[in-house]
Amino acid sequence: MRRAHPGVDVVFNFAGSQILAGQIEEGAPVDVFAAADEAQMRRAIAGGRVAAGLRFASNRLVLISPAGAAIVGPGELGRPGLRLVLAGPGVPAGSYARQALQELGVAEAALANLVSNEENVRGVVGKVSAGEADAGVVYATDVTPAVVDKLHVVPLAVKVTPSYEVAVLKDSPEPALARDFVAELQAPPGQAALARHGFLPP
Repeated sequence: MRRAHPGVDVVFNFAGSQILAGQIEEGAPVDVFAAADEAQMRRAIAGGRVAAGLRFASNRLVLISPAGAAIVGPGELGRPGLRLVLAGPGVPAGSYARQALQELGVAEAALANLVSNEENVRGVVGKVSAGEADAGVVYATDVTPAVVDKLHVVPLAVKVTPSYEVAVLKDSPEPALARDFVAELQAPPGQAALARHGFLPP
């Protein structure tokens, strides 16, 4: 984006999609909205500032536990005394996690051990990597180089597939640049950049 548009400063605001959608509802000045699930994009569309979302990437869910106290698989999540941390049910990562636990048939037992609903997926990673929780369910892309040595990671074999949508705001003060940004996300160089960070094609 910066190479194609010298002098353009791209400012990112990273937060849970539910928080970003709320900021859009409140009139925050925004050019582009990227949501981690369809529900938050529909919320933005219902608010009238977004026309439609376009899918640009997908992800995988993984079970994480502290490296020194590894959880072998989701069947252990109902173990008495285990401390499970998830993103809140209104957060895309939390919604996906609950769907995955339901699909795996362990939701009831696992959620009985839920000790914290985090505002975003980074909160889950932070608590598990610090040993403040025994397990969590996060996106594969959140197991970054900064925390990978502190975590044991088990991919979840589920059909639930986190997907990401992006849209230009109708009232963007820079609509042409916003459209170019979205186009670059979907173009081969943008997809290659996402792949380098662990994201999957849409």
